[in-house]
Amino acid sequence: MAKAKIAINRETAGRRARFFAELDRLGLDGALVSGREDAHYLSGYTDSDAVLLFAVSRQRCWLVTDARYAEEAERSAPGFETVLWKNGFAAFVGKLCKRRGLARIGYCPASLTVSFHGTLRRETGGRTRWKDIGPVLSEMRAVKSKAEIAAIEKSLACAEAAFATARKRWRIGMTEREVKDDLEWEMRRRGGIDAFETIAATGANASLPHAHSGLRKLAAGKMLLVDFGARVGFYNSDLTRTLWPGYVPKVWLGRYRTLLEAQREAIGTIAAGVAGLFPEAIAREFLTAFGIDESHFIHSLGHGVGLAVHEGPRLGKLAAKPLAAGNIVTVEPGVYFPGSGGIRIEDMALVEKDGVRLLSSLPKDVDSIIL
Repeated sequence: MAKAKIAINRETAGRRARFFAELDRLGLDGALVSGREDAHYLSGYTDSDAVLLFAVSRQRCWLVTDARYAEEAERSAPGFETVLWKNGFAAFVGKLCKRRGLARIGYCPASLTVSFHGTLRRETGGRTRWKDIGPVLSEMRAVKSKAEIAAIEKSLACAEAAFATARKRWRIGMTEREVKDDLEWEMRRRGGIDAFETIAATGANASLPHAHSGLRKLAAGKMLLVDFGARVGFYNSDLTRTLWPGYVPKVWLGRYRTLLEAQREAIGTIAAGVAGLFPEAIAREFLTAFGIDESHFIHSLGHGVGLAVHEGPRLGKLAAKPLAAGNIVTVEPGVYFPGSGGIRIEDMALVEKDGVRLLSSLPKDVDSIIL
């Protein structure tokens, strides 16, 4: 077995040990893990249509799937007994929980359908108690190991190299969709895939934070907002840059400079132990002081990135929980003016004990935004 594979197996085994300890602390007999990212995190499983079942007292783990994924499960999830379901997925899992004597079961409602859970409850009986353990897994996944940081840096390098190459081809008259497809192709030719649907939005369309790329054409003096990320292996990156073909109108140049400084101010406050709401408050206060009020900054400052593009922790108004060393977050202030346009600058940063390390390196100074 390759050294990298051995290291991954050891890491997932360590995660399971911590997970079992958390389940025991919560007084649970076992847990059902259904989310694809959570399942990969705890087992190494590399496909879909499976759930993990854990029994605390016996420290046993099962991966329940069907015959299509049996070989993949055996190969990618060492430490798990592969069980192939029959006569209904949810009903089979419910019967298995009952057979193993699991009466207090942790589960993640965010990744389990109401129908599936209803069948589980029916099959396990009225005495079974279910507890949401989504926050437990979210907190575990939020703190990245050295191997995970390296994997995210690899996905980030793919995205940045793709952007740096593709932008040289973008010209006035190209459509948003052509820009989007060009960038996604560059990420794929470098061994990644697009982590999410790339946003290429020009002019008034850029006032929509989650705009859809269409047939609008790039024009001189109209911003081009590009939100993109690569997935390499199982880990993601997430970046945004705003460019102007030809020239930057004076009003937008002033807004861009203000936004860039707001981002720098927010990044400067990030460190382990700092509540996630504080960097956002700093960014908003800075923008307000320079005449851009709250109505133009309509999303949170940032979010965690890892196996999912959006995961814990958050940088936002309700994020009272302190950041921890090992968190990787985006810092993405944006300002939007309906009918006119919008700008966003997004970077990725690693939270460290005494501060923060910026992971992304694409230029964002004023000299770099002319296309």
